[in-house]
Amino acid sequence: MRLMIMPMLLVLALSAQADDAVLYPVGDKWTMWWPQNMIGSYRHWDEIFPVRAIERGDGPVSELIQGEVFLHYDFDLPGGGKATVGDWMEENRVTGLLVLYNGVIRMERYGHGADETSAFISQSVAKSIVSTLVGRAIHGGLIDSVKDPIDHYVPALADSAYAGVPIEAVLQMSSGVDYDEDYDNEWSDVSQMWILAGEQHSKLINSFLLEYDHEARPYEVYNYKGADTIALGWLVAEVSGMTLSDYASMALWQPLGMEANASWMVDGLGEGATEISFTGLSARLRDYGRFGLLMAQDGIWEGERLLPEGWVRQATVPSKPQVMAGRLYSGYPLGYQYQWWSLPWGDGVFTAQGVNGQFVYVDPQSDLVVVQTAVWHDWWDDDAEEEFYALCRSLAAVLTHQ
Repeated sequence: MRLMIMPMLLVLALSAQADDAVLYPVGDKWTMWWPQNMIGSYRHWDEIFPVRAIERGDGPVSELIQGEVFLHYDFDLPGGGKATVGDWMEENRVTGLLVLYNGVIRMERYGHGADETSAFISQSVAKSIVSTLVGRAIHGGLIDSVKDPIDHYVPALADSAYAGVPIEAVLQMSSGVDYDEDYDNEWSDVSQMWILAGEQHSKLINSFLLEYDHEARPYEVYNYKGADTIALGWLVAEVSGMTLSDYASMALWQPLGMEANASWMVDGLGEGATEISFTGLSARLRDYGRFGLLMAQDGIWEGERLLPEGWVRQATVPSKPQVMAGRLYSGYPLGYQYQWWSLPWGDGVFTAQGVNGQFVYVDPQSDLVVVQTAVWHDWWDDDAEEEFYALCRSLAAVLTHQ
């Protein structure tokens, strides 16, 4: 009987893979952005672009305890009415949703062909991971202070607009470097980075930083820019003497007991390639959850401090006028700090977020972490963002009063 069952299971698995490929096709570097290809492409990034592995190592997996799971959950929408989580995930093309309360899984759902083995692209959630690697480097004595100028550690930046700029200003997207982050303009700085380094591999990602001019003094102006995260990735690689992926493996993936290797998109082929640090990291949903738990636990993991004492609050609570809540964009209530977004409710609630609906939401006081991966139709959807935050606040209220 067992001999008959195994081939049947194999046939079913292959059939499911074939159905997935039909329903969610994977594009190439250029066709991945076609609407019909985006969902499949967002979890097969490593098949489209060159990547470097972030190894989890040979240690044991840090198991996440399975708690009482919400089989059905509905919540109030900001615009009125209610939504069930299932309907809301379908409408907003949410591919993964993980809720951790007191470190225990209370909800884990996948949609649009994804499952627990899928590796989801982080988009700009990678920026918050890079920030955390800076914290790890400080904890390890590789960086003395965020007040130090970044070119003190990266001498190649001494003749650039980053010369004399404090690391903290770079973390706050307030370096004063002139940079255009317009995704819809192919001649913008971010688009040229993407095309030349990400798609064509005709230019090294770090070399862009040597070409920019000043737009303001450090700390004077908040200007969201991928270039600042590239500078931070260069910093981490320089002080560690490792590739960014190898340092992420040593500093986060191994000590957190991640369940699978992740990967980071690089600017070319071969050993000399450099990570495109402002995006391009892919990982499993639960591993994003483990990262969120580290932040919720003040940088302590299984009794060991991995981040400097006080780093989490330092990295997530705005400390300068230009990054305070409500000051970033007209009508936008969030604040910013060290590549993390600060939320204007609760006590120290913060989030990593990336285009098309990627979030790692952390509410330390409620001991709540919510991870979402998605493929929104637009780069950004204000309504979908507000609905996600409404779900998180609803979960905090329900779970903390059980």
